[in-house]
Amino acid sequence: MITQYLFVKIIFIPTLVWFGVLFVNKGFYRAGVFKFRLVIPENYPNNPPTVAFMTDMFHPLVDINGNLNLAQRFMTWRPYQDYILHVLHYVKTIFKRAVLDGLLDKHCTNKEAYRLYRKDPTVFGKLAQQCAQLSITASFLFDTFPDNNLIRFSALSETKFGRHAF
Repeated sequence: MITQYLFVKIIFIPTLVWFGVLFVNKGFYRAGVFKFRLVIPENYPNNPPTVAFMTDMFHPLVDINGNLNLAQRFMTWRPYQDYILHVLHYVKTIFKRAVLDGLLDKHCTNKEAYRLYRKDPTVFGKLAQQCAQLSITASFLFDTFPDNNLIRFSALSETKFGRHAF
């Protein structure tokens, strides 16, 4: 059974940027639709890409600016052994309980989220679910920021798609 969906759109600007969106169907973040940006440095694959969520995120590995700390999975980036595909897979897995259970404090940039996950999982779950619910509100879901992000959502309407579109 497929539990998560990941879509990526590639655009070429001075640095290579991929925009993505992750649909989470299970766990603390169920029903969340999380937009992110993956930036590939000019010296890739010698240096790793960076990932930043554009959707507000309450997660131990995501800092206040939305940056995902990849060090938990890629403590040392290994050129020609670690690839963007692995990073995208990791983006999908950070929402799973098995990954959350294995987090180390030194890799967690959101210490409060980490503390709550360890000490008060009920409160953590409520905050994670609040984050997921916020991600599907019209103001976040239909946001077109930044302008070069080609992954866009819009509300479905009968006038646009017809009553018997499916």
